[in-house]
Amino acid sequence: MKKSDTTWMEDPDEIIVLVNRTRNNYILELPAGRVRLDAGRRMRTLRAILKIPQIKALVDQGDLAVEEG
Repeated sequence: MKKSDTTWMEDPDEIIVLVNRTRNNYILELPAGRVRLDAGRRMRTLRAILKIPQIKALVDQGDLAVEEG
């Protein structure tokens, strides 16, 4: 089997960690479907998620924090 020379690799600067700093569980409505982010948990994702209005609002009000991936 021939190994492919092409691969999907994201720019490491585009990877972030979204952290739920509250006691609330959130259902995030993402383009690929719903994702549950429980209280105190974190999710590794791409920086583009910050363009989604629900995510932006939660970050702006301090419920979710962004850490570098």
